[in-house]
Amino acid sequence: MRRPLLALTIAFAVNVSAQITIGEDDMPNANDTLRYRTTIATGVDVGTTGAGIIWDFGQLNPLLEAADTTVSVSATPFLYQLFFNNPILYPQNRADYGVKGTDFDFQAISLTDVYDYYRADANGFFNVGFGANVNGLPTSVRRQPIDRVHQFPMNYGNEEISASAFNLNIPGLFYFGQDQVRSNEVDGWGTLYLPADTFEVLRVKSTIQRSDTIYIQQLGTGFRLPEPETIEYKWIAVGMGKPVLEVITLGGIATTAEFFYEPDDIITTVTTAHAEGPQVFPNPARNEVFVPVTMDGRLILRDAMGRAVLERNVRAGALERVELASLASGTYVVEIAGQDAIARSTIVVQR
Repeated sequence: MRRPLLALTIAFAVNVSAQITIGEDDMPNANDTLRYRTTIATGVDVGTTGAGIIWDFGQLNPLLEAADTTVSVSATPFLYQLFFNNPILYPQNRADYGVKGTDFDFQAISLTDVYDYYRADANGFFNVGFGANVNGLPTSVRRQPIDRVHQFPMNYGNEEISASAFNLNIPGLFYFGQDQVRSNEVDGWGTLYLPADTFEVLRVKSTIQRSDTIYIQQLGTGFRLPEPETIEYKWIAVGMGKPVLEVITLGGIATTAEFFYEPDDIITTVTTAHAEGPQVFPNPARNEVFVPVTMDGRLILRDAMGRAVLERNVRAGALERVELASLASGTYVVEIAGQDAIARSTIVVQR
């Protein structure tokens, strides 16, 4: 009998699971390998939560398997370490490790070889900033204040709001700043069933509101742009580092789900599957998206059921424009299939 992708509340005469508490020892350490699979989140029930819940997601269908590898701060590029390996001058931005982030291109700015930096202590789990080659120049960018991703100790019923910000200035060219407000609620506990594993978990709902400030100095013009609201639903287990299941919604539409899975043959490198996917923009989109192509192959756009709704041949170095006007709102996967590799990214079509 196939189990549906719903969360089921089952009342027992006796407790078969108990609430857990999450703390700093349950977060990643340097040189950990965090294995996961990804899938489109359409149909995953994120609404059911509370005390003593059984979440049954045993039929999640993976699209991609990958792993993130955390590295010590000293193993990341030296010029990135200014704020993150300097506890005397910048104690708030001290980091425990870095993890490969996503490259970014916009107008006159290019961020490559990105590392995000994190720290866990008795007070919480923090994103303290990032390092990147900004237009080819190694740069360290700290968050002021830092982003508290989780507060510790984490228990059912906890709520908190934290604000963070960063800014990046390229003199004579470009300024980019981002303000963020994160609202966390530990709104559930219980048992989580995944395709290959079962965990006792806390469920955390993180509502994130971001606003970007952009100023193009060459044009003498700037603007402030609020981003669509992001909600992260995370199921967190003792000792697992990364959430064992995470579902992200963007602008109210479920986009991707990542869940723990540990096959024997997974490739574990510092480079992540996210970094390899095409950096599609804008996202969410309404009528069109642009896809930077990094290899010769075939561009395929798939719907939430995995069906190809568009296919065409592409060449490395091209910037492909993809029409979306005929597509319904929802989540889609942009796939570039080359001779030796496949790159995938998720996009959201909003009407």
